Amino acid sequence: MAYLDRIFENADEHVTIPNPLTFSGAVEFAGTISVTGTWGVGLTGGAIVVGDYSNAIAFGEVTEHVVGLCVNLSASTDDASNIIPIHGKFTTTADCGTNAGAQAVYGRIDIKHDLASSYAVRGAIDLAGTPAVHQAYALFGTVDMTACTISGVGGYIAGLAIEINGSTDVTGDGKVCGSRISWVQTNAMTVETVGSMIAINSGGTGGILDSGFRIDTGGTLTDAFYSYNTSGTVTNGLRLNGAHTNLLSLPAEGTAPVEDTTNTGFGNDPVKISILVGGAQYYLVAAKTLT
Repeated sequence: MAYLDRIFENADEHVTIPNPLTFSGAVEFAGTISVTGTWGVGLTGGAIVVGDYSNAIAFGEVTEHVVGLCVNLSASTDDASNIIPIHGKFTTTADCGTNAGAQAVYGRIDIKHDLASSYAVRGAIDLAGTPAVHQAYALFGTVDMTACTISGVGGYIAGLAIEINGSTDVTGDGKVCGSRISWVQTNAMTVETVGSMIAINSGGTGGILDSGFRIDTGGTLTDAFYSYNTSGTVTNGLRLNGAHTNLLSLPAEGTAPVEDTTNTGFGNDPVKISILVGGAQYYLVAAKTLT
């Protein structure tokens, strides 16, 4: 260790450290660590490697937290500066292959045994005291758009993408969800509370959005919208506020749930719209004109 002591005690001396340099115990640095050159490629060729992609460091059964990387900072800022404990960035330098991908941060958990809770990526914000905040998001994604092409069938550009894969059965008393919001805030706040909100920005030239909520189904879908209340009574199953040109936009006559009808109580060319009330078949009747 005398060699390493000389390296780290003489900051102004240029010393070439053997590569690779292996530490078998704990190492503390009082300054910065900079990696300025390239390193080996492949899933096992990281600049800083803890274990490697295919061979984990085996802790066995533990009774305390295990932390692979800990960054704990405290600071304040009086301008537009950001405090970023961990920053990952990647920039392309040329066109990439058809199936190439880029991930600034990637979290993965392989579950092969009983486990109560797991989070591949988790964010948390703790609001304490009475701070004034403008925005507080446990998870925040931004996409800055430019003129581009979405290549291939079924391509997307999205602020958040969730994909659920599998073909086997899942049993138990819970739900399998593409997205889950658990609301446990019990205070009747002065501000309005919303489980999920889409804000179309009206500043500048104004935002343009085709659909606030859309489902494209190529498989089997039972309920496009399902409101299930287990206690009390929901005040409004659907609430509209402000001007809306149409309450509903339905497919043309002859396509379910819109069928032709000859109901004599209505005027020109009426149609009936199929609905269920208590599981029984009923119809709403609509006409272009009323008699």
